[in-house]
Formats: sequence, structure tokens, C-alpha cells
Amino acid sequence: MQTRLAALLVGAAGALFTRSAAALAQVPAASLGPALEQPVARSTTPGNPLASVSSSSSAPSKTFFTHHDLELTALALTGTAMMSSFDTRLAHYSQTANVQGSTSRQSVVKNLTKINWASLTAASLTGYGLGRLAHSPAVSDVSLHTAEAVVLTTLISGAIRGPLGRTRPLVDINDPYHFRFGKGFTQLNNRSFPSLHSSTAFAAAAAISGEIHARSPSANAFVSPLLYTAAAIPGLTRIYLNQHWASDIVAGGFLGALVGSRVVSYAHSHGRSNLDRFLLGTSNGSVGGAVLSVSLAY
Repeated sequence: MQTRLAALLVGAAGALFTRSAAALAQVPAASLGPALEQPVARSTTPGNPLASVSSSSSAPSKTFFTHHDLELTALALTGTAMMSSFDTRLAHYSQTANVQGSTSRQSVVKNLTKINWASLTAASLTGYGLGRLAHSPAVSDVSLHTAEAVVLTTLISGAIRGPLGRTRPLVDINDPYHFRFGKGFTQLNNRSFPSLHSSTAFAAAAAISGEIHARSPSANAFVSPLLYTAAAIPGLTRIYLNQHWASDIVAGGFLGALVGSRVVSYAHSHGRSNLDRFLLGTSNGSVGGAVLSVSLAY
């Protein structure tokens, strides 16, 4: 009974802020489509990457998350709970000699796991700075939205990991349903669910994919699969290092894809805020959308 209840808790926590696998596969086209294909009126200033996109008379959504996201969380709950039933088996497999391999393989994996929220945030802010210095609205715009997605995802992940207190597999590889509620705020080994590596990587991938879709939909079909494949790597390294359960990785991926897609969708369907004008300049030649001023209400 305790195991079953814990499984439901894992699924419920994942569902609160995540979406289904189907939505993840359709982030550029389905989730972002309505907002990106019908943006509010933009200036035709030369250099504006969205100047050729026609405006729409339909009013933009006034909330960050939408009712559609609520519907998708039901699938996320089911998928996360189902994956958790395989956690122990996959954890044991990841620690076998064949998977662990040589010391050189272990070294490569440890280097790949350095792709995390800190490095992604730093890279995004660097891109933003370079874009501003080079007077490139597109570079600064994409980089800023990517940074926003990563930071917001980090905050939401922390809000889940802290109270839930799920224990990492390195503590007890045979008990994926060990929770110490509230301990996630103080104990590193109780911050397993969801994976921060996975969530932030997918947030960055979803944000960049959405920005590419806004500017060149045809290129998105080739670039997005590469982005999401790369986003899966940090999470897989955490399973290899026995730091996360498989369900942690799946839930993190869902969460990141949701937040990343919503950041870009909101940015491209709303007028620029005061913070946008401060960070991106006063020109109407780029699309703003700072999530810090957005209410996270469904």
C-alpha cells in the first residue's frame, strides 16, 4: 500500500508542472503554433526577424499556462507513475559492468553531466550579452528567452524537489519510493525528483526550438530533433552516475518542455513589458517577453 501511494505521489508531483510525451514531440508545431503563427502586430523595422509575419486580430492569452496544459497533465501523471515502476530495474542495469564500461567512458560521462542549469544559464546570458554588443536583436532575443526558460524551470523544479524529498538511487538502489518530505530543502540526496539536469536541458531545447519555429518553420523540422536528442544526454548521464531514477528524468523532460514552450509562446503573443524594453532596448524590432512579470496561473 505504501509503495502504491508513493508511486501516485511521484506521478502527481510530475503532473503538476509537466505535460505528456505527445506534447513534447509537438512543442514547436502544436503548443507554440497558435501563439507564434498569430502574433500581435509588430513593426516592419528593417532587421526585425518577425517583420514578415502578419498580425492577428485575436486577443493573446492573458495567462502564462493555458487550460490545454491542464488537460495534458493527466497524461503526464499516468506516464510518470508507469515509468516509476521500472525505476529499480533500470537503475540496476545502468550500474552493470557492461554499461559502466572503462574509466575513459566514465570520464566522458562525468564531463557531459556538467551540462546543467548553471552552464546553460551562463551560456544563454553570454549569448544575450554578445547579441547586445553586436546589435543583433535576434541573438539577444533568443538568448534572453532561453535564459528565462532555464531559470524559471530551475525555480519550479526546486519547488517540487524540496517538499517531496525523494531519495536518490545511490542511497538505496532497491527503494525508488523512499521519500523524506521536506528534506529536499536541506539534503542533496533527497532532491531526486524531478531531475534538474533533464528539466533545464529540455527547457533550453524547447525555447530554442520555438524561436526557430517563429523565424524559420522549415528549418525547425531538422533542428528540433537534434536539440531534443542533445537535451536527453544530461539526464541519461545522471542515471549512469546513479544520481537519478528514470522517472526523475522523464518528469524533468516534461517539465522543461512545458516551461520552455510557454516562455516563447507567451513572449511572441504579448506586447513588450517594461523589463523587456530595459533588457532588449526600446526598438520594436525584436520580440520581448520577460517571464518575471508573468503570473503563473492556469
